[in-house]
Amino acid sequence: MGKLFRGIFVFIALLQATSPLYGQPVKEIRATHLTYQRYLGETLSWKLKTEEFLKKGEDYFEAKNIYIENIPKGIKISAERGRYLLREDKFILTGRVKLYTEKEGEVYTEELYFFPKRDLIEAPGEVLIKKGSIEVKGEGLTYQVSLGDFKLHKRARAQFRF
Repeated sequence: MGKLFRGIFVFIALLQATSPLYGQPVKEIRATHLTYQRYLGETLSWKLKTEEFLKKGEDYFEAKNIYIENIPKGIKISAERGRYLLREDKFILTGRVKLYTEKEGEVYTEELYFFPKRDLIEAPGEVLIKKGSIEVKGEGLTYQVSLGDFKLHKRARAQFRF
């Protein structure tokens, strides 16, 4: 999963190399309506879209209205804002965060951490999980994607709709 983000940084490095200031370090890169897709062979594996993209330094970028999709694992994440820290391999997604999983349903929260190389998703605050006619509210979520291990940590309350 980290290859997706490494690819983004390679793309940005190419932008730097073709800039009129070639040889001069570029402190910042901005883009609007950025779409990045990663293929494994001929199959689409990853998709990343943002309305506004800002790269600062060598190991950090931030985005507004971000959408991340891992097609093979059936995961989609959208948020108002997102930051990626390369050294920590960590996405910090904030503001109306929605996580969609094929197996577990939809998760709504205000803050979510995504660690692509570790296949780990965490939400430290309140979460709402919806799947079919069931809604579960609670605090703290851990989702180990590759294992399918989905845990809600505190104050879980379920509501059923018939």
